[in-house]
Amino acid sequence: MTYLTGFHAMDEALRSGSARGATLLVSAPGPRVKRMMDECGKAGVVVKRVQAAELERLAPGHRGAALALETQAAAESAIDLDDFCASLDGDSALVVMLDHIEDPHNLGAILRSADVFGANLVVLPERRAAKETDAVTRASAGASAWVPVANVPNLARALESLKEAGFWTYAASMDGQSLPDAELSGRVAIVMGAEGSGVSRLLKERCDGILSVPQYGHVDSLNVSVAAGILMYEARRRLGPPPGRKRG
Repeated sequence: MTYLTGFHAMDEALRSGSARGATLLVSAPGPRVKRMMDECGKAGVVVKRVQAAELERLAPGHRGAALALETQAAAESAIDLDDFCASLDGDSALVVMLDHIEDPHNLGAILRSADVFGANLVVLPERRAAKETDAVTRASAGASAWVPVANVPNLARALESLKEAGFWTYAASMDGQSLPDAELSGRVAIVMGAEGSGVSRLLKERCDGILSVPQYGHVDSLNVSVAAGILMYEARRRLGPPPGRKRG
């Protein structure tokens, strides 16, 4: 069971439909919690009153309510990469692959940028990576409820599947081609590496190119979530808005 306690996270889960079948546990319904309770009926979410001590045991740090999601249901809602590739319509798309990023706050921030910049999919490895926990959902400000995610057993094979589907693949690295000079068009997949170690050698070698963000300061690198946001912004600027999405 996964418990969401952030108000943004719970609101977006209810709005997106990803909370269907979940339970909203309530101990102290303030005005915002009451509004969520009103939304639960049409969102397919059960409301259950619990004692404050019980809620604190299940979801420490709550503010009067927590949304209880079945972990198995969340796993089943993930996107199958092969199905995604087969269903792609149009010449352009943006995919972000995360190479074993383990910090939940970085993952949450990347998912938030993925929603803002209209990434069509985020690809995560099944092992040695941050999971979609309350911390991730909080860091994403609820955006994780909207971003399609594919969990794959092998990133190298997933990269090959994307290339077979017409994607140009790029690894993010400080020693790559400067982002303004790169040609980004069509179907683009960006690979972001783990904190500290970066993109693995195997994935780097299999990518079509390597991109770097120009830097002019005194520190030697950007946080991976910041770099991901910059790369996604530039890719989306070049590709244009995704179908059906209006600029906010």
